[in-house]
Amino acid sequence: MLRSCVAVLSVAMLMGTAVEAQDTNHVGGYLLVKSTDQLKVLAANAKTLPITRLWISFVSPTLTYVNGSNTLVGTGLNLTSDADGGFAQVKQYVQQIEAGGVETFISMGGWNYNCYPYLYMQYSVGGYGTSTPNYWKIQQYGGGSVSGCTTANQYCWVCEPASEHTSLDKSFSIFPEPGHSASWTAAKKYVQAGAGNGPAPQWNEDMIPGTQWKAPSGVSSLVPGSTQYIKMNRNPYEDIVYLAKDLGCTGVDVDYEEMWHADTFKTGNGPWDLTQTVYKYAAILKNVESTIKTVAPAMKLSTAAGAVGAWSGNWWGGNLKGVWLKVNQMYPDLMQFMATGANSGGVNVMTYDLSSNEQYHECPEDGVCALDQQVAFYMNTYDQANIAASVGYEIGTPAYPDPTHDPTHQLPLTNQMMASIISQTQPKHKMGFFWELYKPAQAGQATPTQLAQALCNALLPGNSRCTGVIPPYQ
Repeated sequence: MLRSCVAVLSVAMLMGTAVEAQDTNHVGGYLLVKSTDQLKVLAANAKTLPITRLWISFVSPTLTYVNGSNTLVGTGLNLTSDADGGFAQVKQYVQQIEAGGVETFISMGGWNYNCYPYLYMQYSVGGYGTSTPNYWKIQQYGGGSVSGCTTANQYCWVCEPASEHTSLDKSFSIFPEPGHSASWTAAKKYVQAGAGNGPAPQWNEDMIPGTQWKAPSGVSSLVPGSTQYIKMNRNPYEDIVYLAKDLGCTGVDVDYEEMWHADTFKTGNGPWDLTQTVYKYAAILKNVESTIKTVAPAMKLSTAAGAVGAWSGNWWGGNLKGVWLKVNQMYPDLMQFMATGANSGGVNVMTYDLSSNEQYHECPEDGVCALDQQVAFYMNTYDQANIAASVGYEIGTPAYPDPTHDPTHQLPLTNQMMASIISQTQPKHKMGFFWELYKPAQAGQATPTQLAQALCNALLPGNSRCTGVIPPYQ
């Protein structure tokens, strides 16, 4: 507990939220780990960091980690050339960060580890006609036709631009369905039991990383991700818990963003239904949760959630609208595990990478286009769904819309927008988090330290952390 009970009670009364959230307020930040030097400097300054939660990202959804093996090799987070991939260093720094009063989480997923290039191109970017926000990639790189999007151009660079130097066989991954695992089978049974009158769950355990999978279009493509978990007869949704436990982390995080899955396996004729993706996500959460209860009962679980994730109404494809709403309706115990009580790590809503492009109906309502307006709108959908959720912020230039193709409709976090969101929307929610600790900000935009301090002062008033900084690293 980082502050007195009196302070906690006074803040809780000020928050006035209708949704009972986690037991205390938090300021969180995601760290896209590029070097152990980042963790080293955070560890050295842990007691004064203006955050109380740190998400270390990302491990692969096809990771392998054997309990007690003490290695990052095979996790997708191999940070050094040491035989253990940097495990010993990371563990040392995690222990120091935790001792300094900051909870640490290992995050599974992230955009690249959610992207299946061919299916995302075919069914998401190219699945709804030519007048859609990202179809320009097919026009520019594929000559205006999906048939021009091939392995040679990584399917029109829909997952990452060419400048990122990604490779189809190593840079991307899916969240697999490990059919050989008993705990995955149990998770499927749980999902089936909660399906009620909904459509019957349809699983895709034949979609195996490292093999060719034939899509409904008739085209076969490489399923992205590592094959090692299959060869070793492992389950990544168990192994992430073992990894976090051995590192000494407070929790694990599931960052699920498989838009391609929703668009590929949708049903109906428009508006469509994405319940099959609800089932898959729920099974993943259940598999992780059941492992936590067995292996590390005190461990916390968090998840990244789409801005449109709790929005009800018709779904016209291209995003994960309503997924978290439906999980909460069909499997409320899964959401409660993450959002309330002792195991709550937070439902972290990615209220960023939003667009003001009304040509493509990217504002949630007519005239609700400014960043602070959209954040308020989307967080209100979580409030209305009775999902205790955390407000998300992004430092610097947003990833979407594309900064080279459509910069005029980008919505970066300016200092003005930061102040507005923190004063208007944040008071209804017990945690704010941001992406990313070392992402550079442009002139007039909030820096990581400015944002962390502002959130700290709003959520943890009077805490000495609030004057701390995000320290630079070499």
